[in-house]
Amino acid sequence: MNKIIATTANFSLFSPGVIFRGKSGKDLKVEFDDSVKVVVKEKLVEAKPDGTVVFRKPGETAKTSAELIKEGKPPKLETPKDDGGKRK
Repeated sequence: MNKIIATTANFSLFSPGVIFRGKSGKDLKVEFDDSVKVVVKEKLVEAKPDGTVVFRKPGETAKTSAELIKEGKPPKLETPKDDGGKRK
């Protein structure tokens, strides 16, 4: 199952497991497996599960979770813990 980062069509519904990777203008960049059915406007990056890149649009800098794991980084950002509003 390859990991794909793409911009999606407006008002798309996403299944669980889709990771948001930022914005490209007004369009959202999302990462998903190729087994998930998502309406794609433009494919930006595709990588194999071992982290090797199959396709990358020229100028695209976003990395898939497989590439981040290969580099030893966490695949997504951890959510900050709720400190009850004590932090200044």
